[in-house]
Amino acid sequence: MIYSSRISRLRAEMQAAQIDFLLLTPSTDLFYLTGMRGKMMERLVCVLISQEDIHFISPQFELGNLKPETRSLFSCHGWTDGENPFDLADRLLPHGEKTLAVGGQVPSWVLLPIQALRPAYHFCSGEMLMRSLRMIKDEEEYRLLKLAHQRSDRAFLKFLEHDICGMTEYEAGKLLNGYLDAEGIDRSSGNVPLVCAGPNGALPHHGADQTVIKPGDAVVIDYGGANKQLGYYTDTTRTIAVKYASDELREVYDVVNRANQAAFETAKPGTMCCDVDRAARDLITKAGYGDFFTHRVGHGLGLDAHEHPYLSHDVTYRLEAGNVCSDEPGIYLPGKFGVRIEDTLFIRENGAERLTLLDHTLHILQ
Repeated sequence: MIYSSRISRLRAEMQAAQIDFLLLTPSTDLFYLTGMRGKMMERLVCVLISQEDIHFISPQFELGNLKPETRSLFSCHGWTDGENPFDLADRLLPHGEKTLAVGGQVPSWVLLPIQALRPAYHFCSGEMLMRSLRMIKDEEEYRLLKLAHQRSDRAFLKFLEHDICGMTEYEAGKLLNGYLDAEGIDRSSGNVPLVCAGPNGALPHHGADQTVIKPGDAVVIDYGGANKQLGYYTDTTRTIAVKYASDELREVYDVVNRANQAAFETAKPGTMCCDVDRAARDLITKAGYGDFFTHRVGHGLGLDAHEHPYLSHDVTYRLEAGNVCSDEPGIYLPGKFGVRIEDTLFIRENGAERLTLLDHTLHILQ
């Protein structure tokens, strides 16, 4: 079972770091290790992982929802309304001096009572433990990531069949959302994709609003979501033109496209993240647009839309086979337009593979 292997790797990391327990609550970290879904609400649900056991504390009525293969990983401890669930943690955690690592998504209302129960413990962040595991994707994760991108790419190609001139950004976003949903890409946040027309394209995270899309607009479209029931994210940006493309847009688009390629060619095992960023940034700077590239060139993704590694000027982590990251240089000209081209890269032993299947043609919608 894949989860047993991941837990074994975690325990090896814990032993090397001299960590006795890892505390997790429902999160992508817990899903990665056990396949257990769910979100944190007001009732205590948590796991305590040691070298010997995985103790699962949950409301009694939720235990029946566990899949048999998931339940087989746990020693289950149920509690009922009216009981203090932290009494279970008190019985399960030994006294004395121990080190307990805390997952990055554990809320304070869970952590603080645990700290009060064991003041002699040393508490530390468990983020590095999970980061080291999750940054290196296995072949099953590769398959799920590729499937997510195939689905979202199909949705975008269907979207490109429409004339969006005269639509508002929000209407165009809703149209694309419908295709993403039909392809099994879940945008559970309820937000539409980023659709940034004309001058709004110079704002990298502009939210789609009632701006009407006009002839001659460059439109930056940043879309994606999680593969329904499978959990792995897709994240893609393309810039299109409406009716026609100005010479200036064509020039800027060409620079961004070449910067995307430069980052792609640089992203390989042993290369520092900052050098991937620099490859794209230097090309844009030499073309005279350096002041208008205002963000890092990429971020990791997997079970979360943004995770490590980050391709930024100050990150010296060296890429490894199995890393997954976006490649998204951009140029943003205030009051005019923006251009961003974003692909997802899977780092192989001999270089990067694009999971994004869309080409880099400047599409002009008629």
